Amino acid sequence: MEIIAYAAIAYMAFQFLVALVNLLTGQYLKKGKPGENRIISILIPARNEEKNIGRLLDDLSRLDYRNYEILVYDDDSTDQTASIVHEKSLADNRVSYMKSTSLLPGWLGKNHACHHLARQARGEYLLFLDADVRVIPCLLTDSLAFMEKHNLDLLSLFPVQQMKTWGERLTVPLMNRILLGNLPLMLIRLIRLPDIAAANGQFMLFKSETYKRHWFHKKVNDKRVEDIRIMRLLKSLNFRGQTLLSGGQVSCRMYAGYSEGINGFAKNVHAFFGNNWLILFIYIILTTFGLFAVWVSISFPVMILYLSGLIILRIIISAQSRQSWWLNVILMPFQQVTLILISIMAAYRQITGKLYWKGRRV
Repeated sequence: MEIIAYAAIAYMAFQFLVALVNLLTGQYLKKGKPGENRIISILIPARNEEKNIGRLLDDLSRLDYRNYEILVYDDDSTDQTASIVHEKSLADNRVSYMKSTSLLPGWLGKNHACHHLARQARGEYLLFLDADVRVIPCLLTDSLAFMEKHNLDLLSLFPVQQMKTWGERLTVPLMNRILLGNLPLMLIRLIRLPDIAAANGQFMLFKSETYKRHWFHKKVNDKRVEDIRIMRLLKSLNFRGQTLLSGGQVSCRMYAGYSEGINGFAKNVHAFFGNNWLILFIYIILTTFGLFAVWVSISFPVMILYLSGLIILRIIISAQSRQSWWLNVILMPFQQVTLILISIMAAYRQITGKLYWKGRRV
């Protein structure tokens, strides 16, 4: 128990330092103005997205950067996705509809869709957007300006997460808690080691020349967590990538409730820890039993200091993530229980191979 206590204190101090570095270095997308008017292809894979696709296309029609095309790949939708896209294409000739082709053996649906979208794109930049995000007019100007400033081959953003139910508040904040407490985002660009990587498939902006030289979604055609793998692959090829938090330019409601949140994160939680189940297990042990171990093995006053550090850490991460800090503090123990449930479900599905998403086995 004493080993757990001191390890928990050391790990909390490490997380505190990482979160503070992320906060002080401002790792979010800032306002900018690109120097050149290059065409951008906005590529949207969509499977049963009738609730979202119309709103996103409306958002995109209001962008202040005008030199772009929009390609929507209908991935065997069984709802009204196709008719909505067709209707929007009549109002805006920059919108094009792509009907799905047969899913080839060994491919996952989203990777297959993204690959085919890229094959049809004519832009000098390729922006892959998930259909459930929302964007504001300055999205492309700010993103392209950052790409040009740092000569990037890939920019990925973590959207501001919209949460409307208590179930979402118990699940969604876990993503940024893990990310911002363990990885100084500036190192993704500054250090070429492929293992220092993070990315979010909801927003990935590539230089077209770089992407089409390697066709990254084809290289990870059967991978569930394709975004992180693509960033690692890109860095291993000596290209430049960066991942930031959205400064409000892009937002998303990832999951509509507790069950959906658990199912969604269960398919990729181990990827946050380098696909290493042992590291995930150690993380859960330290973050679950650390407080009790410090109290029992050291002293009550040290436990109070440790708890205070955890609370301040949660406040720092919540502020960066544009989330309610006081709700995240109150919900800390319940979010921890949720993380345990997600990890158990992820391990079960890994062992049994029973993982489905949007009606497909993945």
